[in-house]
Amino acid sequence: MRILTYCLIMCLCACSFPTLRQPNPSENWLSKVISHHQQTEGGRLLLQSMAAHGGLGTWLESEVLHFRWTYHMNDKGPKAVIDTIQDVDVLSLQAVHTTPNKKLKFGWDGQQAWIHPADAKFDVAPRFWSLTPFYFVAIPFVFADLSTTATLLEDTLQFGGRAWQQVKITYAKGAGDAPDDYYILLIDPSSKQIGAARYIVTHKLIAQNGPLPEKLITLEGQTEINGLLLPTLHRSFEMNQGKVGKQIRTAEVSEIEFKTRAQVNFDVPTDSKKL
Repeated sequence: MRILTYCLIMCLCACSFPTLRQPNPSENWLSKVISHHQQTEGGRLLLQSMAAHGGLGTWLESEVLHFRWTYHMNDKGPKAVIDTIQDVDVLSLQAVHTTPNKKLKFGWDGQQAWIHPADAKFDVAPRFWSLTPFYFVAIPFVFADLSTTATLLEDTLQFGGRAWQQVKITYAKGAGDAPDDYYILLIDPSSKQIGAARYIVTHKLIAQNGPLPEKLITLEGQTEINGLLLPTLHRSFEMNQGKVGKQIRTAEVSEIEFKTRAQVNFDVPTDSKKL
């Protein structure tokens, strides 16, 4: 989790936990993000992708993303499923997850992770998971980040019967707890929409013995929600020496909608355990 202070940085990294910033970014903030990414060829293509998915301005005005993420880790067995209903503020990144049986809640309050009840156990570290599904659902908008560098790779990647352009996202040294994370976005040369992303996990909560092997996750079943194109299905694949390997996991995105901040309570429940 990247614990960052926000001056003019909006760090929306997988499993990242930046501190709470002002909830109403100005037009100046939007222009700063655009100016930052316009400096590189990869950044310019990333901005085109954001436009193709509905536009960064629309995203920043969308308040709270609500969805259910049901993650089937088939490579770990038929019962290895992580399933939560979650609300995430797209600006502050405050997040709250609830299990379908409503017996367990956890999240990120803008400063710290928590779980309720305090003695509850979850299948994966709640601190790590609080923003992880959101990060994949919210591609490409999570890269509206001044600590990122977007680099256009020379090689295309063959996947699903087509050749995809590739833009690699890396983070500035010291940007957070996991600055060695990277993402390689697969971008359709015609539509500029993103069909998948290669990525690694380096956070110590999960990758205790070094970076985990690179995987590829798809963004499929794009549906329009409030003018934004968001995926309703992910498939995960192994990567072998830069080539896509076998499928190992699936995630369904359901119950997806945007809510207003007034509709969601991000307060930490009484008697929660801070993580």
